[in-house]
Amino acid sequence: MNTQAKSEISIRPATLDDVDALTALSYKTIRKKYPDVIGSDAVEGYIASGEVPQYYRERNAFLWVAERVGEPVGAVAIKDNEIHLMMVTVEHHRQGIGKALLTLGEELLFARYDTIELESFRDNLQAVNFYKKNGWSPVSEYPMPDVGIPMVRMRKQR
Repeated sequence: MNTQAKSEISIRPATLDDVDALTALSYKTIRKKYPDVIGSDAVEGYIASGEVPQYYRERNAFLWVAERVGEPVGAVAIKDNEIHLMMVTVEHHRQGIGKALLTLGEELLFARYDTIELESFRDNLQAVNFYKKNGWSPVSEYPMPDVGIPMVRMRKQR
């Protein structure tokens, strides 16, 4: 499946060859966006943990990559009935990439489920508002296990 969106954005299934590029994209975005949301120490601890490349390797079969002119600029991971990850480089925010990735994730999930879910950092207001704008509703708030970062679970029904 290859989906074309505005501004020469293509979305394709990920391969293991994407792990390094998606890891670099994530590190850049996490360092720029998340210190204000989860704190600088949590950001650097997460990056140092090695969980980012491990995530992309382990979930490769559920991952889609957005590219602009052959360069990865975002990704969406789906698993079970959930948008498991949405990531768009900060410099590509508000260019339709997140909307294209979210739409693809929703289409793939709604083909199998009537109700789909995702979670986000509660204090990442840009993301939470983006999801609300696209028809998602908050259903619960809770602290992330082991670290206590406030999270919000959101739901959307067909």
